[in-house]
Amino acid sequence: MTYKIALHISLTVLIAIVSMILLEKIFKKTNAKSKKIHQQYLARLCQFIIVILAVANIVQVLNPNLNLHSVLLKGSALIVAIMGFAGQTAIADIISGFLISINRPFDIGDRIIAEGLEPGIVEDITLRHTVIRIYDDFRIIVPNSELNSKTLINTSYKNEERRGVHMQFSVSYDTDVQKAMDVIRDCVAESPYTLSVVTNGIAEDSGPVYFLKFADSALILETTIWINRNTSSYIAITDVNLRVNKAFKEFGIEIPYNYLNVVEFEGVKPEPGETVEKKKKTAPSKRHYRTNTLKIFDGGKTVEDAITTVQAFAKKQRLDDHAKMQLELLAEESIGVIRNMFSNTITNFWIEGSGVTYRIHLSFAEQMGSEAYQKLLNLSSSGKNEAIKGFAAHIWEAVLKGLDVTMGDSTAKKDYEWSIKDDKLNEDELSESILAAMASDIKVSVTRKKVELVVIKSSQ
Repeated sequence: MTYKIALHISLTVLIAIVSMILLEKIFKKTNAKSKKIHQQYLARLCQFIIVILAVANIVQVLNPNLNLHSVLLKGSALIVAIMGFAGQTAIADIISGFLISINRPFDIGDRIIAEGLEPGIVEDITLRHTVIRIYDDFRIIVPNSELNSKTLINTSYKNEERRGVHMQFSVSYDTDVQKAMDVIRDCVAESPYTLSVVTNGIAEDSGPVYFLKFADSALILETTIWINRNTSSYIAITDVNLRVNKAFKEFGIEIPYNYLNVVEFEGVKPEPGETVEKKKKTAPSKRHYRTNTLKIFDGGKTVEDAITTVQAFAKKQRLDDHAKMQLELLAEESIGVIRNMFSNTITNFWIEGSGVTYRIHLSFAEQMGSEAYQKLLNLSSSGKNEAIKGFAAHIWEAVLKGLDVTMGDSTAKKDYEWSIKDDKLNEDELSESILAAMASDIKVSVTRKKVELVVIKSSQ
């Protein structure tokens, strides 16, 4: 290789590299303002052409007698065969990328949802594939030919300022639909990530909520939130969902779920004439549920609020009117017992269970040394409270005994538990108390951090 040929090859390579660098800089400067997908694809195509021309020029210099046009014409059949088999996918991707850049179903920065793929932001396009950024900065690399054949939802189509995110919510059939729609709109408007919209020429803080569908076990409400193009749709969706979930709980709006009945067979072949029902077991159709904790005796929440919580639990578990009334009576009697014992001490109240067996909890969790606990300690050292009589007196004595066991020795880590089944009560004491007569069991537990009364009721 002569010096002249080496110099020519070096200059060709240098010109190609400089051209690609300049092209990249021009593209970045232009794309920073417009973010057009056809410019991105054109830059990649120009870089590819520069490489091909540079290679062809070097081959021509190395072999001046070689006629590239003649070689290409003579070998066209072979080239077509190679491209048809080995390069079929690559050519399809290049052509599809070209069609995408011309038709522009999306641009760089648009949020798209393609069939079978996670929603994401279009970040880049090359000759072979398109890059889509999803949550946590993960990238999905999709071949252009595959993306070109998919149905796309573009929530940013021809909108350079904002993009829309479709959201769907399910509520039960007995829901006040208008109330649920208003709650969703308020939650969307309160989110710091959402933007106001203009509907029929009227500026509003959020878009409308639509009631469009009756599903098998739910009513479907749908809306679209609008966010800035620079805002992560996943963060905005999470914020709105958290607000809606909290608001639904506050307003007693149920998000339905399916109940599953499981049937297990013993695996023994029935005898002739024996029915299959004798060989099966069915699981309870009720599911465990816990209400939110309600603080009562704090000057705000009252017994009426506790009864409302009871009714919400009964509705959630689909209890009949008789079971709901029993639950209300137990809750009211339990609160009465605690109120007589501890006056206006702030008490935590909640209900949990499966509906087959449920438990009413009343407790106050005061730390050691607090005024409330000191008050209890003083009471425990003074003996019986003559104002507390009948069945309530047994609970009072259990609490005092528990305080004596757990607090008598500051180094001890004992817990105390008492159950109505452990105490021998006569029929008169049981019959005089609605609480004792109706409950399946009543327990008192005392630890160094809390005193708790648990009333257990089983429907079986």
